[in-house]
Amino acid sequence: MNEEEAVKIFDLVVKGNMLPTTIDKLVPLSFIGSAAVKFYQAKVKLMNQLGMSEAQRKATLADGQDAGEMLLNIEARIGELYESLPAKPGVRGPDSRAGGKTATIEKAGIDQFKAMRAQTIHRNPAAVAAIIKEARENEDIPTKTAVLNKIRADKEETRRKEYEKLVKKNRADNSSQTRGEALTYLSKLREVVLILPPSIPKDGWTEGSFAEAKAMAEIIIKRLGGWNE
Repeated sequence: MNEEEAVKIFDLVVKGNMLPTTIDKLVPLSFIGSAAVKFYQAKVKLMNQLGMSEAQRKATLADGQDAGEMLLNIEARIGELYESLPAKPGVRGPDSRAGGKTATIEKAGIDQFKAMRAQTIHRNPAAVAAIIKEARENEDIPTKTAVLNKIRADKEETRRKEYEKLVKKNRADNSSQTRGEALTYLSKLREVVLILPPSIPKDGWTEGSFAEAKAMAEIIIKRLGGWNE
C-alpha cells in the first residue's frame, strides 16, 4: 500500500470516526495512519513549491492535523488495551516483565517496545493535548515522536526540579544543624562569661588578664550571632 492509498483509507476512518475496539484491528490502522501522516508532512512541506492556493494549503494542513490527532488517539487506545491485558502467572524469560503479554501483541503485529511506547502515550494525555495545541498554533502536524519527546523532556524537568528541591532541603537541614550547633556553643560561651567573677580574684587574676578573657569570650559570642536576652 502506498502513502496515497493509506491517506484515502485513513481519511475515511478519521471523518467517520470509525475506531476499532481491539488491538488486532487497531495495529494495522496505526501503520496506515503513520503512512498517511508522513504523506501529509511531505505535502505540507512542499505546499509553497506546489503552488497551492491559501485555501488548498489550509485544507491540506487541516487534514494532516486531523490525521495526526487520530493517529495519537489510536496509539493511546492501543496502549490502554495493552495495559488492560490480563497478566499470565508463572511466565519466565524476557516476557516476564510484560506480564506474559508479548505473544498477544506480536500476534496483533507489534513488538513489546511499540506496545509500551503506545502505553506511554496513553498514560500521558496532558502531553498529547499540549503537542496537539502546539501543532495547531504553529501550523504543524502532531506526531508520536513529538509527544514522546515531550514526555521525556517533562520527566527530565520533573527530575531536575526534584533534585533542586532535594538539594535546597539538604542545605536548609545542614544550615539548621549548623545553627543548632552554633547556638549550643553560644550557650556554653555564655555560661563561661556568666561564671566569670564580677571582680578580680584575690589569688591570681590580674586586672588585665580578667578583662582580656571576658572581652575575648564576648567577641566570639557576637561573631557567632549573639544571643537573645
